[in-house]
Amino acid sequence: MEIQWPLILFTFFNCLAGGIFLMQGILTLAGKGKSMQLASCISAIVALAVGGLAVFFHLQHPLRMLNGFGHITSGITIELIAVIVFAIAVILYFLMMRRSEEGVAPKWCAVLAVIVSLLLPFLTGDSYLMSAIPVWDTMLLPLYYVVATVMLGGLAAMVIAAATKAEDAVKLSATVAFIGSLATLAVTLIYAVTISGMGEHFTEMEYYFDPTLPDVAMRQAEQVTAAIMVGEHAVAFWLGAIVVGCVVPAVLSFLAMSGKIAADRTMVLAIVALVCAIIGTLVWRVLLYEVAVNALIQFQWAL
Repeated sequence: MEIQWPLILFTFFNCLAGGIFLMQGILTLAGKGKSMQLASCISAIVALAVGGLAVFFHLQHPLRMLNGFGHITSGITIELIAVIVFAIAVILYFLMMRRSEEGVAPKWCAVLAVIVSLLLPFLTGDSYLMSAIPVWDTMLLPLYYVVATVMLGGLAAMVIAAATKAEDAVKLSATVAFIGSLATLAVTLIYAVTISGMGEHFTEMEYYFDPTLPDVAMRQAEQVTAAIMVGEHAVAFWLGAIVVGCVVPAVLSFLAMSGKIAADRTMVLAIVALVCAIIGTLVWRVLLYEVAVNALIQFQWAL
């Protein structure tokens, strides 16, 4: 198994789409963000479409996708259902917004937006749970997708609010982004610690045959699983996933939330925070693949 960028991008854009629509639902319930509704709906649909396009690049052939949809409980079928339901909810929100005399979607649409926006990343993560890949086979994976969705949604909403002059939405968006950043930080650290303790799930093979190094022992399982925090991946984890991906967005969103940033600088701050969050979430996804790949190559899953 090698790193599958199409799947990484698919899960990322699902979280981004869900986050944008989630935040719009929260703003609507709070009676804020009227002027950014259209921009939020368009942004969510575009992000969803980009993620869907990435899946086609992964499967490479339409027949593979049709075969995957052959069973109602398969992971790809569940993802498809979640994506379709999400898209319908966004379209419904848009139509009810346009129909409303006040130009605001009704509260029930906002509640629906929140529900489907949280279900989309959760079901996406749940579809990757499999005993054959221990690093992914934990509920921390869908939980990470959910908290990352909250973080990305709050930060993206800050950018949209600044672009559409929806000043009433900035503080609430920043508050959600701050909470989401802290939650993502906590879940990422817990997930990394959990992975570091997964060495016992693999059987150890003292030697393997290599024509050039036939008597060189393989790395111990703990060396592979712990590499994410203290080994070869430590710099990417601590600097990329934690500092850049969580701490910086948390600090910047806190500044926006507290009102210590001038209104004319909100856009720049929001963009910087969102870019950092994007980098962090992508780095973490790559690390999950890296550890899974190394573990599967060098060890056998202990059934």
